[in-house]
Amino acid sequence: MRHRTLCVLLVLLIAGCVKKQENETTEIKTFPLKGEVVRVLPDENRIMIAHGEIPNYMKAMTMPFKVKDTTFLTLVHPGDSVLATLAVSRTESWLATISVLGTGTPPQVLTGNEILLKKLFREGEPLPGVEFINQDNKKTHLNEFKGKVLALTFIYTRCPLPDFCIRMSNNFAKIQRLLKKDASLDGKWHLFSVTFDPGFDRPKILRGYGKSYDADFSDWDFLVTEKKSLEKIADGFDLTYEPDQGGLIAHTLRTVLIDKNGNLVAILKGNDWTPDNVTSRIRDLAHK
Repeated sequence: MRHRTLCVLLVLLIAGCVKKQENETTEIKTFPLKGEVVRVLPDENRIMIAHGEIPNYMKAMTMPFKVKDTTFLTLVHPGDSVLATLAVSRTESWLATISVLGTGTPPQVLTGNEILLKKLFREGEPLPGVEFINQDNKKTHLNEFKGKVLALTFIYTRCPLPDFCIRMSNNFAKIQRLLKKDASLDGKWHLFSVTFDPGFDRPKILRGYGKSYDADFSDWDFLVTEKKSLEKIADGFDLTYEPDQGGLIAHTLRTVLIDKNGNLVAILKGNDWTPDNVTSRIRDLAHK
């Protein structure tokens, strides 16, 4: 009887733990959000909105919010004032509803010459030379790593949203673990995280941030560069970032793959890519 009682208690305890775990992963909080549409990003399923303060959650700032209902992307236009519901789970955030309160002016369409002047980087071509400083306060250039496959993403250490910089860094941490398990790839790859925040994210800050993700700095560097060089890189990847209040930065997301010859292979927009997929692509490029 005692054994049977213990078994029943154990089953109830396990069930309780599972239920608690499910609640933790599925718990969703919602917040009202009011602001003005700055840009619609259909390739990333995001709408950039300059919004007012969200009490008890976020200061007034400009952010590219994810949408799961893609009809929202055609419903709004730059300049529209909108009222939306921001949904936030433990791992992501998105706009659950959106309605237009007032229409804005039609967006300007870039001319052919204006598009050329943006100087976008092209796949199959090398990236321009840029000098970085890493977490050890050492000067670093990407062309020093020719012969290795490179993956590069963008973050800043004060980023608060789970599906932006935090996800990029978690993904890179998993990529590093996966690549280190494959002895055939030793010395054939390197990871880089470039900060949007050169004023605050100095080498000491970047080193502490890297350690928080268990980074092995022998094959994962955290980089900062001067503002002018950062703007050049951001323009080339069609990456937008804009300092906001309280040290926050509104930005889009880009992750880049570079082959052993230093040529751009792929630009991954947004955060929907997976560590397993990127690891597989790095492995294929390393074995070519």
